[in-house]
Amino acid sequence: MIILNGNVISMTPARGSEQAIAVQNGRIAKVGANPEVKRLKNPGTRVVDASGKTVLPGFIDSHVHLTQTGLSLESAQLDRAASVSEVCDIIHERALKTPPGGWVYGNGCAHWTLREKRFPTMKELDRISEGHPVFITSATYHSGVANSAAFRVIDPEVSLEGVEKDRSTGEPTGLFSTDDTFFEACRKAFSQLSDEEIIGLIRAAARFAAGRGVTTLHCLDGQFISGDRDVYTLQKIQSTLPIHTLVLFQTMDVPAALELGLPRIGGCLTIDGAGPEHTALFYEPYDDAPETCGRLFIPEGEIRSFVKKAHRAGLQIAMHAIGDRAIDILVGAYKEAMEAFPREDCRHRVEHFTIPTDWAIEQAAALRLALPMNPAHMTFWGPPADAAMQRRLGKKRVDRAYPFVELCRRGVKVSGGSDSPVTPIDPLRGIHAAVNSSRDSRRVSVEEALRMFTVNGAWAGREEETKGTIEQGKWADLVLLDRDPFQEPEHIDEFKIEMTIAKGKIVYQTAGQKG
Repeated sequence: MIILNGNVISMTPARGSEQAIAVQNGRIAKVGANPEVKRLKNPGTRVVDASGKTVLPGFIDSHVHLTQTGLSLESAQLDRAASVSEVCDIIHERALKTPPGGWVYGNGCAHWTLREKRFPTMKELDRISEGHPVFITSATYHSGVANSAAFRVIDPEVSLEGVEKDRSTGEPTGLFSTDDTFFEACRKAFSQLSDEEIIGLIRAAARFAAGRGVTTLHCLDGQFISGDRDVYTLQKIQSTLPIHTLVLFQTMDVPAALELGLPRIGGCLTIDGAGPEHTALFYEPYDDAPETCGRLFIPEGEIRSFVKKAHRAGLQIAMHAIGDRAIDILVGAYKEAMEAFPREDCRHRVEHFTIPTDWAIEQAAALRLALPMNPAHMTFWGPPADAAMQRRLGKKRVDRAYPFVELCRRGVKVSGGSDSPVTPIDPLRGIHAAVNSSRDSRRVSVEEALRMFTVNGAWAGREEETKGTIEQGKWADLVLLDRDPFQEPEHIDEFKIEMTIAKGKIVYQTAGQKG
């Protein structure tokens, strides 16, 4: 394949005005001007005419829950519901179309934006579920609610703190409000999926990603399905997927990760929770819930022990931390392990790194940590999300959130992730959010935002030798856009993906694109 007449943005430090790319055996064979690349054409060459459009390295989404993303694509979509009654209407419509006995899953319920500022209750869902088990996940994926049929299958220990009870009757409301109870509910609900269904969900998520210009997904799987069948299934079929997948096994079982031959472990192992559930862990109490500072879901000693064990085994470690205290605990554990057992170029990851302290930012730079962050989180639900965050945390903490400018100034490699299914896989949305943020502390240049989803994503996955830039010898992972983000930065969220090429093959193409 050769691509001609393109505005090639290679993302290399010394990039020039390249126009054309030659691809052979899945790799980039040549990058240069049209005439020199044309010379490589033979009778079997496929020619793609970019017609002056922009060619970038394929996007890397560095934080995706792959199986849950596939499931979300098949679920009732609740992200735009404005009230509990609208949530119930959407679930009822899906229940009417679901075969008898089938589960009804609802995805993306932003309960803090609903008129009632709550989930529907078990009783409300029972009235509209047509006898189906119903399980709804919050937009944060840190809480959820079940109707009575699903609740019986999940069968939680009702005395646990995170299994909410009605204050007047003491009966469960169906809500799972903390990570530990919610994740256990997910395991029971999602374990109803067969291996064949899991394969279908993985393939659907990969196809969806290709349509958004993504050529590599960092897949944070495991933990949510019994026996970690999603991880083992992904390992078996990943070579048959249209795009690259990099597995982060969400387990603290170091021998299990090593047995799979994985060079990394963890993912979204939750040290703390999320802001809307008041479970992200801070030093100071929540402004709207002064009785709590959040939750630590893994004891600090257990975190340090796991980090040391995985670090000594030579693994790259990834864990979830959102609140300032949780981030400090994780960064402190990394620092302790790296000082006790020195290793070159560890690239341990802090997933989210949402509201860090100055100390954590300093250490992220000094320790060369990888920071997969989520710029679209603050824009997906619109201004109400920002206002709700400020009500929860106060202006000072919100001003410290997502400090992209400071991190870039210190040379910290921030990579871009959607956290799908929390927000959809859509790098252009994330790039737009980072370039056009309403806050100076979050607004970065087009160059820096593009690097989050290309160069830095490759670095976070330890794949910079083969991905992230358009250079000879690297994977032919490319995305063709209808416009140039450097020329129209304020409109990046309106750009269209014209073509996605992964492993040297066209895996997505609009009807009008030539080639």
